[in-house]
Amino acid sequence: MSPRPSIREEIQFRAKVTFGLVFLIGSLVAAQIFVVQTVQKKKWLNKVEKMQRKPMKIRATRGNIYAADGRSLLATSVPRYRVGIDVTRAKQKYLDEKLDSLTNLLANFFQDRSANEYRELILNARKGGKLQFVALGNHLVDYQERQIIKKFPFFREGPMKGGGKFEQLNRRVMPFDDMALRSIGKLDRDTQTRGDFGIEFSFNNYLAGRDGIGFFQRLAGGVWKPLEDSPEVRPEAGLDVVTTIDVNFQDIAESALRNQVVSSNAKYGSAIVMEIATGEVKAMTNLSRRSDSTHTFYLEDFNYAVRGGTDPGSTFKLATMVALLEKANLNLNDDAGFCGGSIMHNKTEMTCSESHGNQTVRQVFEHSCNIGIYHLVKNNFGFSNADNFVAYLNRFKLDQPVGFQLKGETEPIIKGRKSSTFSNTTIPWMSIGYETRLTPLQMLTFYNAIANNGHWVQPFIVKEIKEADKVIEKFEANKDPNPICSERTARLAQEMMKGVVERGTAMNINTGFCKVAGKTGTSRKYENGYVKNQYYTAFIGFFPADNPKYSCAVIIDEPQGVNLYARDVAAPVFRTIADKIFAYDVALHPAKNRPSNIQKIESQEQTGYAEDFRTVSEELGLQNAPNTAGWVKATKNGRSVTWRKVDAYDKDLPNLAGMTLRDAMHILENKGFRVRYSGLGKVSDFAIVQPKVVALVLK
Repeated sequence: MSPRPSIREEIQFRAKVTFGLVFLIGSLVAAQIFVVQTVQKKKWLNKVEKMQRKPMKIRATRGNIYAADGRSLLATSVPRYRVGIDVTRAKQKYLDEKLDSLTNLLANFFQDRSANEYRELILNARKGGKLQFVALGNHLVDYQERQIIKKFPFFREGPMKGGGKFEQLNRRVMPFDDMALRSIGKLDRDTQTRGDFGIEFSFNNYLAGRDGIGFFQRLAGGVWKPLEDSPEVRPEAGLDVVTTIDVNFQDIAESALRNQVVSSNAKYGSAIVMEIATGEVKAMTNLSRRSDSTHTFYLEDFNYAVRGGTDPGSTFKLATMVALLEKANLNLNDDAGFCGGSIMHNKTEMTCSESHGNQTVRQVFEHSCNIGIYHLVKNNFGFSNADNFVAYLNRFKLDQPVGFQLKGETEPIIKGRKSSTFSNTTIPWMSIGYETRLTPLQMLTFYNAIANNGHWVQPFIVKEIKEADKVIEKFEANKDPNPICSERTARLAQEMMKGVVERGTAMNINTGFCKVAGKTGTSRKYENGYVKNQYYTAFIGFFPADNPKYSCAVIIDEPQGVNLYARDVAAPVFRTIADKIFAYDVALHPAKNRPSNIQKIESQEQTGYAEDFRTVSEELGLQNAPNTAGWVKATKNGRSVTWRKVDAYDKDLPNLAGMTLRDAMHILENKGFRVRYSGLGKVSDFAIVQPKVVALVLK
């Protein structure tokens, strides 16, 4: 039996085993490191590179939105730049020399950090020793600001030498600020890639384009930069949208509406201008009253023209009158009954603005008489059966949306006998504009059809989709081949609307440069009962009245103050819009026959030198120029001009009538006269006032 080892020997043995194991493991680790750094180096570098690179979406450039002229930009994408610097690029000597200059410039430009804070930010990033992209500034810069920053140290040397970089991002802008904002629309706040409302939303599939794919490299700080030599799928730019909006009409409508809603402190206002024959919406503006802690202001944050359905009030009486004219073949001077100011219907009182007495059909409409409408509807349609009256309203397309290109149009409500809220008061009150729901655009489309002699035209706001100068798709208004009423009825309705302005509720706007026609509408606001002194006011019509080209609707809701009715609130806005568009649109003014060149010369009745007249005749292409010498005068001979010789030198005082001052002075001074004159123009009278002194009167 061998002796048991001592404790010392046992400890030494264990130490040797432990050391051997550590040595073996260390050798294996060293060997593996050697393999990784040599044999497997390329493999692991590729893996690291792949982790730092990945394919990313390249945003397509969004298409532009243009006004009707195809040139004025309503919305476009412009480049904005994120400013940053790769702090590892610049050499230490350059950094020491230029860093203070850079940080002072950055502090003055962005004013978000002090120069010392910028210095510390850059130096701390540089100490990290790795590739670092440090974002600078508190906002994206535009192109002009980018050009300024490019002159800063580190930026003027370029991204590889100095490290200064700009990351381009596209942002949507509206060159005309918020003009027609709810019609043009905006992009969603989160991604800035999808239309949120308006044309941007409704035509997003055209405008958005198709994004591409490219490889990006990740830099320290979470910043990704594109790799220029990487394979990629190129993005396809979005198509351009050309609208029907005329920027001048839009400015006219918005300015007129804003002045009125501000002065009346109205809840909101809306105005639409539409070209009658084509259905093109030339202007659409919507203004809502909003307040903050300091003041009240108006902005476009809801499209009342398309989505603001409500009781249209007395503007609906045009539909009622057109139905009556069609049903009963009425004449405008037919008796319409007596208005005593109010009438009871099934224990419910219907009131009128005043007691109008006996009235004709024309006067009922011009005075907007509720009682007169009541009698006419009762006598010609009756109240027990709604189907006949409602059938006419459906024929006028008031029961269906107009199918406007902007999504979100409110469905109209025209009640029939099967409606859940239909009652024995529905037809009387519907006939004067209550118990219905229609938007301003839906009402305007009906008025537009009447101005168009009964031919219904669908309104539209986008007319073309373009790729550069190439038209990809063209839109036109849908036109119903069947008129909604006879031409006779449309003509009579037009006459009644002219009468509203000439003799009726809108006499206060029977002024201005352009003759207009239309209908006022003032409806009481209903909130669990009619609210006192809260009205929805409207004026809808067309201009010029005798040869209509444009229809227009003006809506102002809940005006405040003394004058709360449509004649005083909405109608003046219509008048302003009509006058300014009439002055702007030269096509509305008939061409005048210009006088012929012969008439121009004859009308002057001027005496002058024959050689001068020959020069004028040659310039104007006249065939019968004077063929004599000396002084002549033009006189009319039928359709031509005859030149009569004037011997100005035979008398002491020659015949100076019709001469210019220059010619008269030439003759008189050659004969030894001194000349005095008064007035401007040609010689109309002359006389010797002193020896050898002649006085001339010019006119």
